[in-house]
Amino acid sequence: MTSGTIIHVNVIGLMAAVEEIVDPGVRGRPFVVARPDIPRAIVLDLSPEAYREGVRRGMLVQTACARVRALKVVPPRPELYEKVDQSLLEAAFCFTPLVERAGRGHLFLDVNGTRRLFGAPEDVARRLLGEIADQTGLVPTVALASTKTAAKVASRVFRPFGFAPLSVNDEGELVARQPVELLPGVGVKLLPRLISLEIGEIGTLASLSMDEAQAISARGPELVLRARCVDDSPVNPEPPSRRMLAGETVFEPDCADPDLLAWRAREIVAELGFRMRKEGFGAHFVMAKLVYTDGAVASRSVRAGQGASFVADIQLCEAAERAVRQAWERRVRVRKLQIELGGFEPAGPELDLFEPLPFFKAEPEIDSTGIQTRRIAMHMRVQSALDRVHGKYGQSAIVPAAAFLYREGSLVC
Repeated sequence: MTSGTIIHVNVIGLMAAVEEIVDPGVRGRPFVVARPDIPRAIVLDLSPEAYREGVRRGMLVQTACARVRALKVVPPRPELYEKVDQSLLEAAFCFTPLVERAGRGHLFLDVNGTRRLFGAPEDVARRLLGEIADQTGLVPTVALASTKTAAKVASRVFRPFGFAPLSVNDEGELVARQPVELLPGVGVKLLPRLISLEIGEIGTLASLSMDEAQAISARGPELVLRARCVDDSPVNPEPPSRRMLAGETVFEPDCADPDLLAWRAREIVAELGFRMRKEGFGAHFVMAKLVYTDGAVASRSVRAGQGASFVADIQLCEAAERAVRQAWERRVRVRKLQIELGGFEPAGPELDLFEPLPFFKAEPEIDSTGIQTRRIAMHMRVQSALDRVHGKYGQSAIVPAAAFLYREGSLVC
């Protein structure tokens, strides 16, 4: 069998799986991993038994407990999960330096060129599976294919654990027969639309023309290519936390207007934030760098609280404006403004702000960055719609009304 060289490691429900190893007493019981000490806490992870009872990630703990009376709530242990995740990474590095972290409990490996050291890719995948089991006690799904898309679909088909080697000749056929919700990129927003169009299998999506795909979604053509197993994206060994997005603007003439400076920062952040969310990440810090007329440079950064990330534009913009204010310490005009987003981490269920919130009179919770979390939650519902429009028509399709106050870098009075 001729196979590819891309391996996907998929540990289903890593947090819940770790809790079962630490506390065998919760095995076979419905339980969720969540913070019971905060209001409106959400489910971060859950056991298979809780899933069968209708509990889902991102669900309010209160709702989950009402649905399953015997549900146990286990407080999260972030340090332990990170340690286990690091063990997965170390096991993968034993076979290749090309390892990509694709979220908690998810790894991509490219074992091309390692045959003389470790044998055929199938042998490497089996040895990796055994190494992970020995080091962590976890038994993941390990899939082998020629592309990241095919490997990820296969690991979802054969979960919760096992080994799925796909031949280059057969992987397209296997992927085509799978439900469309298993295709990376098809989420809860797009799935109902595809089902209403009677696109229930990945193969049906693959048969669409590019014009038909564009009519479904701005990312439709990209999804059609994925459905056809056309995926040339390489395994990226750079950790998300070390990646960054940057944008800049040069003022003509040099800027001495704090309002204009803040607005330009918002414009840059809106573009960077859209690109970041498209990749499924949140940023741990926002940095502003100012280049003054005389060539001097000043920079400041604003960081999210421990375990938190900036995801919504409202968070990113407020952080960027704060960084700009802190950096602009001199009474000198600014020639250039640069904004960087960095410290990326997957925007997983713990960052899911789409859960509908009731409107009631209460003091809003304040997160560690000083931004009202209820206001963020309401904004994220709008953010989702804005991202869809921007993805289809571009950033200029919908802009804040304040944008019309500025023309050619000047304030219109």
